[in-house]
Amino acid sequence: MQGRSGDLFGTLLPWLGGLLAVAFVGVLLMAWTRRMAVGKRGTTDEGFGLEQLQRMMERGEISPEEFDRARRKMIDRVKASALASRSAPPSGKGR
Repeated sequence: MQGRSGDLFGTLLPWLGGLLAVAFVGVLLMAWTRRMAVGKRGTTDEGFGLEQLQRMMERGEISPEEFDRARRKMIDRVKASALASRSAPPSGKGR
C-alpha cells in the first residue's frame, strides 16, 4: 500500500507543479495586460485641468472667452458628478 501511494504522488507531482506554473504565468500575463491597458487610457486625459487651460490662454492658443467657456464646463461636470455621487443609493456593502 505504501509503495503504491508514493508512486501516485510521484506521478502527480510534476503535473501539479506544471499546473501551478501555468496558472502563475497566466496571472502575470493578465496583470501586465491590465496595466498596459490602464496606462494607455490614463495618459490621454490624465491631469488636464484649469492650470493647463490657463497656460493655453496665456500662450494664445485659446481666447479668454474659450477659457471661460471651458472652465464653466469643467465646473459643471464636477458639480454634476458630486451631485450624482451624493444622490446615489447606498451600495449595501457592510451590512
